[in-house]
Parts: sequence; C-alpha cells; structure tokens
Amino acid sequence: MDGTQRRRAPGADDDAATGRCLCGAVRYSVQRPLRDVFECHCPRCQRTSGNFAAATAAPEKSIDIGADDSLRWYHPEDDPNVAYGFCATCGSSLFYRVVDDPTIVIMVGSLDGPTGLRTREVWFAANAADHVVLDPDVAHFPGEPPIGR
Repeated sequence: MDGTQRRRAPGADDDAATGRCLCGAVRYSVQRPLRDVFECHCPRCQRTSGNFAAATAAPEKSIDIGADDSLRWYHPEDDPNVAYGFCATCGSSLFYRVVDDPTIVIMVGSLDGPTGLRTREVWFAANAADHVVLDPDVAHFPGEPPIGR
C-alpha cells in the first residue's frame, strides 16, 4: 500500500466491500472474501484504537485505495517492521500491516455495512481492559494465537 496498490474507484465491483475514514478523505474497496473478525486487546491496539481493535484482513493485492493523499503510515520506533495506516485529516485508524507480509489488516469499523462478518477470535484476552466483557462463545487466546492453526 505504500504506492504499490492498484488504483480504481472504490466500490466499482459488486464482489468488493467498501470502506472509508470518518471524513471520507481515504476511501477503499477490497475484494471478498475477508477473514472473520478478530478482536485484539494488546496494549498497542488499545492505544491506536482508543479501546480494542476489531479487524479483518485481506491480501494487499485485493485492496484498492482511491485518492489516498491523506493516508499515512506510522512505523513505531520500537518495532519498525509494523505500520499503522490512518487518515492524516481526521485520524481514523484504518489499516495495520507487517512489512513484507502480503496481508493487510483492516479495521472493521471503517467498512461500510452491513459486512456479514462475525467475530471468531479474541487475541490478547489477558490484556482486555476492565470495562470490556468478553463473549464466552468466541475463542479466546491469552496472547497472540498460535501460528498455523
């Protein structure tokens, strides 16, 4: 997404989900299918979202961003291999990526609804804030889920 994504008008394809930031400066479309939603309660997601992150994911090549002059990527000094995509105009948190990973994490709240997606996992459940009530019917992982599950 750092200038390598395909460009076309978001929402141009019926098989695509669409989304945007709060002010509409960053709009995108993503080809379905999207992965089921996961909640992440790690301290970093709590800071970037203001609560916890509820996200889905898709291959980077399936995401099209319209005019993205307001899209910015933040690389934390303590972990330069990750990046957070946000709108520089309104501050909306939109994306997360690991450098050289072909998958982009998409904040579900930025998608236009209805999405048809369901929450299937809770990551870093041990870090959930005291005001959060975790759904007992959703799989919980105390930290990051095991790779390859």
